[in-house]
Amino acid sequence: MRKESNKLLILALLLGIAFHGSFIFFTLENTYDALIHLFFAEHYASNWFEPWNYKWYTGFTVMSYPPLVHQSIAALSYIGGLKFGLFTVAIIGVILFISGAYRFSLLITANKKIAGYAAITAALSSSFLETLHIFGQLPSIIGVSVLMHALPEIYLWLKTKKYKYLLTSLSLISVTVTSHHVTPIFGMVFFILPLIGMVIMDVCFDEVKSYKKITFKLFLVKFKSQFKYNFLFIILALVIIVGCLLPYWINSKKNPITQIPIPHGSRDNFLEVTSSGLVFFMIPWGILLVFLPYFFYRYFSKRFLFIGISFTMLFILGTGGTTPVPLKLLGENAFNILTLDRFTLWASIMAIPLFGEITYHFIHGDLKNVIHKKLGRIYHRLLAGLIASLFLFTIIFTMSLGYFRPSQPQKIKMLPIINFLNQDQHDQWRYLTLGFGDQMAWLSAQTNAMTVDGNYHSARRLPELTTRPIERLENSKFKGIAGIGSLQQFLTTPEKYNLKYIFSNDKFYDPILYFCGWQRLSPLENGIIVWEKLNIPPLSSILPKEDVAIWQKLLWGTVPFLTVIFALLLNVKSLFNKHIKMRKNTYVLCIEAYKNYSGFTKKVLPFAHIWLLFLTVISFFGMYKFYLENNTQQSPENLVISYYDALDFKQFEKAYNLINPKSNISIAQYMLEVSVTDGLLSSYAKLDALNTVVTKKTDSLATITVHTKWITPLEKINKTDYKTAIKLNGKWFLQPDVIDFDLPPDQLYSNNKTGYFNQGRKRITTEQTHHEDVLKQPVLEIVTAKLVKFDNHYAIIGEIQNIDNVPADVVIKGTLYNDSNKKLATYNAKYHIKHKLMPKEVSSFRINFEGIAWSKTLDSIPKTFNPDEFTPIEFEEQPTKFNLQAAGNVSNSDLYKDLALSELIIEEKNIKGTLFNSGIQEITVPQLIITYYNKDKKIAWVDHLFIKSGIRQQRKKHFNYKLLEDKKIIFINDDMQNCFVNGLPNEEISNKLIPNRVKNHAFSELQKISHPKYKYVKIEMNNFIGNPK
Repeated sequence: MRKESNKLLILALLLGIAFHGSFIFFTLENTYDALIHLFFAEHYASNWFEPWNYKWYTGFTVMSYPPLVHQSIAALSYIGGLKFGLFTVAIIGVILFISGAYRFSLLITANKKIAGYAAITAALSSSFLETLHIFGQLPSIIGVSVLMHALPEIYLWLKTKKYKYLLTSLSLISVTVTSHHVTPIFGMVFFILPLIGMVIMDVCFDEVKSYKKITFKLFLVKFKSQFKYNFLFIILALVIIVGCLLPYWINSKKNPITQIPIPHGSRDNFLEVTSSGLVFFMIPWGILLVFLPYFFYRYFSKRFLFIGISFTMLFILGTGGTTPVPLKLLGENAFNILTLDRFTLWASIMAIPLFGEITYHFIHGDLKNVIHKKLGRIYHRLLAGLIASLFLFTIIFTMSLGYFRPSQPQKIKMLPIINFLNQDQHDQWRYLTLGFGDQMAWLSAQTNAMTVDGNYHSARRLPELTTRPIERLENSKFKGIAGIGSLQQFLTTPEKYNLKYIFSNDKFYDPILYFCGWQRLSPLENGIIVWEKLNIPPLSSILPKEDVAIWQKLLWGTVPFLTVIFALLLNVKSLFNKHIKMRKNTYVLCIEAYKNYSGFTKKVLPFAHIWLLFLTVISFFGMYKFYLENNTQQSPENLVISYYDALDFKQFEKAYNLINPKSNISIAQYMLEVSVTDGLLSSYAKLDALNTVVTKKTDSLATITVHTKWITPLEKINKTDYKTAIKLNGKWFLQPDVIDFDLPPDQLYSNNKTGYFNQGRKRITTEQTHHEDVLKQPVLEIVTAKLVKFDNHYAIIGEIQNIDNVPADVVIKGTLYNDSNKKLATYNAKYHIKHKLMPKEVSSFRINFEGIAWSKTLDSIPKTFNPDEFTPIEFEEQPTKFNLQAAGNVSNSDLYKDLALSELIIEEKNIKGTLFNSGIQEITVPQLIITYYNKDKKIAWVDHLFIKSGIRQQRKKHFNYKLLEDKKIIFINDDMQNCFVNGLPNEEISNKLIPNRVKNHAFSELQKISHPKYKYVKIEMNNFIGNPK
C-alpha cells in the first residue's frame, strides 16, 4: 500500500524554517541571551576540555551551565564561524520544537491531523516567538523540544513494557539534560509525572472501556501493577540527570549560589507593573487566552486529570508576584533564583495540543457544524476571520516588540575596540564596558583581553557583585543604588583587579569616571570613548584558577555529544517512519481512548460567547484606563507628568508641543534654550520619582507644585518646581519658564595657556617600552595627614601638593592598621580630591574606607536609589595607625582651571557665593571641595559639593552650601611617618626639595565661620568638562 506523507507536519516545518530562518538574522543578535551563549561557544571552540575561563569575573568555570548547545555552536563554528553555528543551532531548535509539538500533540489527541494543526500553531505561537526572538534562550528551546520528543517514548514504555522504548526515552532525556539543567528537573514534575498518571488512566480504560467507570480503587490497583515500571523509569531518569551533568552537580556543591537575588520582571505583580505583565504573561499566552477555559475544561477530564493539575500549577506559577501562591509553592529561595517566565512557556506548550484540537474542530469537525447549525455560515466565517486576525496581531506585535522597545543599544562595531586591545599590550590589563548591553559578551568572544565584568550572573565571583542584586556592571545605572554603588568601588580601587581601560557607550557615566580619577583618551572610530586609569600594575603572567580532575574534564567534553549520537542512532529511523510517513504504529494505543471524547455540544457556544464578552470588556476597560493615564493634556497632572517624561527622554519636540502656543516661543527658540543648558541635572540625570500637587485650579488656570527626584552618577537630587498651566480649546498647556539672561560683554574671547603633549613611544616597535620613553614621575608631597573617626566611620584626611614643574595625575591610597601592625582596610580617595594637579597646586583629600554593602544576609537592601549610600567597613579591631601611598604620573588632559570664586557670603548655617567661568570651555559639573579647620587652623574635615548646573564660558553661577552639622570628630593619629610618595618616604622628599616650607603660608586664605566645632574653611574648585574643545 502506498504510504501517504504527513502534509500538515511538512507544511509546519517548512513554514517554521522559512519564517524563523528569515527573521533570526535580524533578531537573534539583539536578544538578551544569544550572545552569552555565543561567548560560551567561543570558549569551547578555543579550549574544549578546559572548563576554566579567565575572561570574566577574574575567572569562572563553564561547568556552571550545561554544555551541549554551546559545544554544538562551537563545533559548527569550525565550518563557518561562531555566528554560523549560532544561527544553525537556532534553526535546529525550530525544527525540534515544531516536530516535538507534533509528537506531544499526537500523544495527547491520537489524531495526526489535529497534531498537524498543533504543529502549525506551535511554529507561530507567541510564547515560542518571544523565547527565540526576544529572549534568545536557545538551551531552553532545545531542552523542552527534546523533552516533548521524549514524552511519547515514555508513554510507550509504560504502556507496552518494551525495553526498546525505555532506551529511546532515556536517550532523549539525556539530550535534554545536557541542553538545559532546569528543564528536565521541572519537566520531571510538570510533564513526566502527569504523563505517568495519564498512562495509569489509560490502563484502567483498557479494562473498563470507559473513563466514567474508573474508580479510585481501580486506579489504585493499576497504580500498584504499574509501579515497578514507573519506579524503574524515574530512577534511571534521575541517574541520567545526575550522571550526564556530574561535573555540574559537583561544581554546584562546591560553589553554591550564595548571591543576592537579581530582580526579574517575571516576579513582579503584573497588576502593578503592567509592562512586566505584558512581556511575561500577555505575550506568551497570546491568542491562547481566548481559549483558556477550554484548556481547563479538557485537561480536567478524567483522562487528563493529572495533566490538568500540572497545567494549573504552571499557569499560577507563571503569574509571578501577582498572587502569593508562587512564593509559597516554590519557597523564598527558589522564587528569588528562578525566572518564572519559564513556567508560562511550559504552560503554553502544554496548551498546544488542545489549541490544535479546537482549530481542527473549528475548520473540519463538529464545532464547525454546531456553529453552522446555530448561528450560520457567515457568522462562522466572521469568527474565523476574527480569530485569524488576533493570531496575526500577536505574531506581528511579538516580532515587532524589539523594534518599539529595543532590549539592546544600537549595534556597536567591535573592530576598533579589538584593535585597541591588541595594540601596545593593552590586553595586559583588564577592561570594563559601560552601556554595551549584552554586546559585551560578543566583544569578549572576539578578544583574549579580560574584564572584571561578565554576563552570566550565576558565575559571579567578586564580592562587590555577589552582594548586590546586579547582574553586570555595564548597565549599573539601571540598578539604582546597587548598581552605582558596585561600580563606584571598581572605579575607586581599580588596581585591586588590574582594571585600566573602560570603554564607554553611555555619557551618563562620564562624571563618575572623571571624579574617580579616570582620564579620557581619544574616541575610537566607532564613537566609543576610552577612559584610562594611570598607575595600574599589569596582570600577573600566572593567574589563579580552580582546577578540576581530568576525568571531569573528559566527561564534560565528551558526554554531551555522545548523548546526541546515542539518541540519533536509536530514534531517527523510527521518527521518520512514524511521522513523516502515515503508517500504522504504536500510537493506536491512544486511539481508543481518544474516541471516548464526546466532542463539542450546544452548551459550549453560550459559554464561549460569555468568555469572549468578558475578555472584550476587560480589554476595552484596560484601553480606556490606558487612554486616561496617557492622555497628556486631559488634566494639569497628566500634562506635568508628560512634560517631565519628555524632558527625561530628551524628546524636546514633544515637550515643546505641551508649551502654551500663545507664548510666542518658536520651536527653534525652545530648542536653542535647551541646547545651551548643561550640567549634572540637565545632561546626566534620570527621573526617578515625580509628585504633583495642584495648589490652585480654575476652569482655565492651574498652579502646580512639582516635586521631583533625579538620579545621577554622583548624587541624588531633589528638586521642587512651580508650574502654571492654562486651558486652551479643551487642552491644558504649560507656561514657559523664565530664561536666565546672563550675557557676557564680548563676542570673541581668546586664551593663552601652556599645553602638554606626551610623545609615548618614540620608536615604532613591538618591544617592551624603552626606559628613554618613560617620563619621570612628578614629585608630590603630602603636606598634612591624619586619621579621624567621624559619625561612626573612619577616614584619612589631609593635603597633598604637586611640587614638580609638570601637571600630575594623583592617586592616593590609604591603609589602616591596628597596634599590632595588622592590616585592617585599604581604599583610595574618590570624590574628595582634585585628581589633576597643576605645578605647585595643593588639594585637600579625604579617604573613606568603604565596605561591601549588604554583605551580611541580615542587611536589608534599600528599595530607593541613593548614589550617596556609604557602607563603612566594620572593623573587628580598632584602627590606630595609617599608611598613605601617593603616586603621581604626568598628565596632559583635564587641566582646565579657569574657574574663579567671588561674592562669598558666609552665614551662620550656609555659605553663598558665585562661580565665574573665565575660560573658553564650558564647565559641565563644577565641584567645590570644602576643608574645615579648628581654632588652631589644623585640618579637621573635608567635604564636597557638586553644583547642579553647568557654567558656560564667561558666565557665572550662584551656589549655596550648607555647613556641616555639629557632629563629633575624634582625632586618632596624625603621625606621617608611614606616608610615601612614588614609593619614597614623604619626609625625605619634603626635607630635600622644600626644607623651609612656610607652614602658615595659606592661613591667610582661610575663611572664618561661626560654628561650634569648626572655625575656618578653605574652598577649592574642581570641574568636569563634558565636551572638551
